[in-house]
Amino acid sequence: MIGLLIKDWQLMKRQARYYGIVALLACAMCFAAGSRDYSSFITSYLTFMISMYSISSFTYDEYENGMAFLMALPCGRRDYVREKYLFSFLLITGGWLIGILLRLLFFLIRFSAVEYLEQLPGEPVYLLLCLMYVGCTIPILIKYGVEKGRGIAFGALAILAVGVFSIAKCGILKNVNRLSTLSPAVVLSILLTACVLILGIAYVLSVRMMEKKEF
Repeated sequence: MIGLLIKDWQLMKRQARYYGIVALLACAMCFAAGSRDYSSFITSYLTFMISMYSISSFTYDEYENGMAFLMALPCGRRDYVREKYLFSFLLITGGWLIGILLRLLFFLIRFSAVEYLEQLPGEPVYLLLCLMYVGCTIPILIKYGVEKGRGIAFGALAILAVGVFSIAKCGILKNVNRLSTLSPAVVLSILLTACVLILGIAYVLSVRMMEKKEF
């Protein structure tokens, strides 16, 4: 599994310049806006863009029948799935931490560290949401392949976003406002529990699909 992690890391290094540009773009937009609330764009955008690489890493594996070669190695199919989830976790967490540091720098320059501490409880939300999204996307990619699976994953995300927006507009979820009265610790605990359960289920499904997949 270590060899697979090194492989994905070396491939990612080739796109280091691209992710550097993404980080600079996020910072430039926030400095131009100069808003405390808009500064959350730094963390959310950078975390989401970094998480996209963990999805695109499947593209490199499938290039020129590469999956058949990888499955012939001693690592095995379970190790391959385990490595993808571990690599995604490390990658997304790293991008999220960089986003936090950049947003803190923004507050130190424009405002103060004390004001940033007021925004800090909301930062883990971006990490947990991206982890859940990528965790659910991996079994789809294994099942349907990169090209078709990516379309299905983005389509499901779009439908979910439109559905939530429509329900909110219709006023069906009137009790949602009560969530604002919950403490950040309670909200984060709920999200963390949901994230662990979703990742656990997605991992089991990914292993089963990988074991049945033919190359």
